[in-house]
Amino acid sequence: FSSRRRHTRYWRDWSSDVCSSDLVHDPQVKVGRIQNYGSWSDGMVKPGTSCLGMEYFVNIGDQIWNMADDSLVEMAITELTKLGLNVKPLKSESIVLRVKKAYPVYDENYLISVENINQWLSNNHQNWFQLGRNGQHRYNNQDHSMLTAYYAVKNYQEDTDFNFWDVNTGEEYHEIKLENRESPKL
Repeated sequence: FSSRRRHTRYWRDWSSDVCSSDLVHDPQVKVGRIQNYGSWSDGMVKPGTSCLGMEYFVNIGDQIWNMADDSLVEMAITELTKLGLNVKPLKSESIVLRVKKAYPVYDENYLISVENINQWLSNNHQNWFQLGRNGQHRYNNQDHSMLTAYYAVKNYQEDTDFNFWDVNTGEEYHEIKLENRESPKL
């Protein structure tokens, strides 16, 4: 597992203090990410329970996308067990959500296409701001997405000119804590 949060206990402990989201790197399963929604907020789960999200990276129309909901839930439970996440009971309620185009696709024309969209919006809609992952058509994490919105509002309210397209453009992975580096001040 790859931790996306620093304060983690034992990786098989899905109590309220484990990672909010973990990428799975195990060839025996198809799940790509597991979320523990109770780590995001206690208000997202019923008291005394856990709520796990199993994220599968698929394409519309492929085998997993087309699975019946019950079969997909059973596959997720089987994969939790294979990973050693023996949560009891494994299921009391479940829901399957299929989200089309949840992640941006990068191809050889990606930057040109985004620039064409930006140019058209700049010429025709000066007060339209493309923000976050889907608005900017790039992989921003939640913090980056919120920061783009923050700067857009700041530009509007204070007549500043911060280029929110500069958020998340560096080479480093921003969620890794580096020594001798201060956190940004908002």
